[in-house]
Amino acid sequence: MRRVQLRAAGLTLLSLLSLLPLVSCVTYREKRLREFTSSPLMGVVYDAEQKPCVAALITVDGREGPSTDINGRFLIDALARGNHRIGVQKEGYEPLEVPISFLDRTQVLYLSVVSLGQLLSEAEEALDRQKLGEADGLLRRAEALDPEDPVGLYLRAVYFSREGQPEQAVPLLERILVKDPRQPAVLLTLADLYQYRIKDAPKAVALLREYLTLDNNPEIRSRLAALEAENPTSP
Repeated sequence: MRRVQLRAAGLTLLSLLSLLPLVSCVTYREKRLREFTSSPLMGVVYDAEQKPCVAALITVDGREGPSTDINGRFLIDALARGNHRIGVQKEGYEPLEVPISFLDRTQVLYLSVVSLGQLLSEAEEALDRQKLGEADGLLRRAEALDPEDPVGLYLRAVYFSREGQPEQAVPLLERILVKDPRQPAVLLTLADLYQYRIKDAPKAVALLREYLTLDNNPEIRSRLAALEAENPTSP
């Protein structure tokens, strides 16, 4: 019985000895991956909807680097081992800059950026949920990208209206109409503000008439007739 046990122990020892070269290779490989002066770094940039961000400019420690390809991928050649700041810039997107520690040749960098359209979509959802503080923060970020975007102006006007500041909302809506007078939704929103919040019936009548030149809505026509009957002096 003792002889059998010794033989089993011997086999175990031989097995362990046979693994030593493999362990040594793995250790060497890991050491090689982590001990380097410089190496390429691959990354991917995508947006809030997980779609690739094409033709975005990558910056490395404030200096211009490569641009992303059709799949949102980029490659930084010969990046020094250590700490860096990697940025992403693209028109219509919030700029991004993040710190990284490049310590392994196998690292892949995944970066997410947010577009103006995505910010406005989130702001609209927040307004629908009556989350005014959240909507305000999202609109501020959108306005930093494009303060004259018509959708942004409209949503900011809705925000002011729900905050009880209709006088603040009116000039924003009027700015949209200066650029494009044929905006039925904007005309109707302005008419609502003047009729129900600011109590300026003649102005509301004028806006409803203008609205009907673009959309002959029977409900709005009835509303206009009732308002004109209540205010016969309206021009």
